[in-house]
Amino acid sequence: MAFETPGAIDLHVHLREPGSNTAETIESGTRAALLGGFVLVADMPNNPGAPVHSLDRLIAKHEIAERGAWIPTAFYAGAQPETYEPGNLTKMAAHAIGLKLYGDPTTGNDNTYEAAQFREIVEEWHRAAPEKPIMLHPGTENLEDFIGLVAQDTEHPLHVCHVSNAGQVASAQAARSRDLQVTSGVTPHHVLKTSFDVHTQGAFAEMKPPLVHQDEAEHLMSLLAAGGIDVVETDFAPHTVAAKLEAEHAGGHCFGVPGIEHVLPLLFNQAAKGRISIDRLIDATSTRPAEILGAKLSGTTKVGWDDTLYRIGDDDVEAGCGWSPYAGMLALGKVDYVAIGGMPVRAPTGRPEIVAMRGHQI
Repeated sequence: MAFETPGAIDLHVHLREPGSNTAETIESGTRAALLGGFVLVADMPNNPGAPVHSLDRLIAKHEIAERGAWIPTAFYAGAQPETYEPGNLTKMAAHAIGLKLYGDPTTGNDNTYEAAQFREIVEEWHRAAPEKPIMLHPGTENLEDFIGLVAQDTEHPLHVCHVSNAGQVASAQAARSRDLQVTSGVTPHHVLKTSFDVHTQGAFAEMKPPLVHQDEAEHLMSLLAAGGIDVVETDFAPHTVAAKLEAEHAGGHCFGVPGIEHVLPLLFNQAAKGRISIDRLIDATSTRPAEILGAKLSGTTKVGWDDTLYRIGDDDVEAGCGWSPYAGMLALGKVDYVAIGGMPVRAPTGRPEIVAMRGHQI
């Protein structure tokens, strides 16, 4: 039997354009997202070679999306202590859905920071955009300090990205118990893959934060199912097969995995197995992400699915990078139709919506 869900929102993607990583484009990445049931994606600022730390670079992303994105697209501003220029965030605030901070090494950043190094950045963003969230890539030791700086001292909403252990979840929950505005997200690869995959898949299973042991992955899934983790975020981060192989041969690093088109079908299959309820799954992929970003989903924004149970293969890959970390896994459902605001989505319109203002309805 076919079924229908609200459109999904992914508040954490890396579309890679513009930049030195040419594995994906805004056009190809948003097409894959659409075919995975997403109606809004929010793109991170750490483009390799072209981080979005200025208004010019943020507007450049808008212009690319206006020409070719398949679905409404939002963009984060970025700022790091070593590149911060006072006033830049104030200029970017009206054009960004939020601010992303990297407190630990990742693509384009090799540093580990203390939260205090971001105080001026956080204070400027709070003055310029007091309701737009700060998204945090935390380190192993600095999460509590970032919660103290952003949510407690500045009283600004903070989202903890890609939690990978129960301690991070507990920190976010403890903050909420003190009425602080702190939410958290988990990636599908941290609940559906494990650290053992690195032994057999090498660089193709390398990401930041790293995959965790099966016991921790199952615990994260149980926390998500119970509502202890707010949202699912894909952290869609494409690399070419050649780049992953080069990293494997050279002993270097190539962090991140694609697969956005497979996330919801994989999770529908987990719901069918009883690991998470369909209501909690919709809450984690649609309702809560919309609340965090300040978007409003129209009741006529819907995704129709068939009820196909299938094993993900090469023919199911839609992303421009051409591969999926979920190949071989069982998935349930393929997109039959998508309607945004009641209108069927069939091809790029030439001017898709750029989402930057809270309260924007999709």
